[in-house]
Amino acid sequence: MKTNCPYCNYLATEHETLDNQKNPKEGDISFCIECGEVSQYSKNCLIKVEVDSLDESTKKEIADIQTAWLRTKSIHNLKQREVRE
Repeated sequence: MKTNCPYCNYLATEHETLDNQKNPKEGDISFCIECGEVSQYSKNCLIKVEVDSLDESTKKEIADIQTAWLRTKSIHNLKQREVRE
């Protein structure tokens, strides 16, 4: 299943779900590895979603994922900078 991020238009060709589903289902939350935004699956595509409208445990999980994503992206950028220098 290929999807485009509704924020940055990044084309995702692989999807990984927390419960080992092959493809996401209606209402599942998605995290873009390119821009870090959160969206939701609706009718086989991704739509923008207001994180504040989600339940508290989902918001906590998203915050944890975003923190890990930012750390990973920062480390990657530092390593890229070291390679160029």
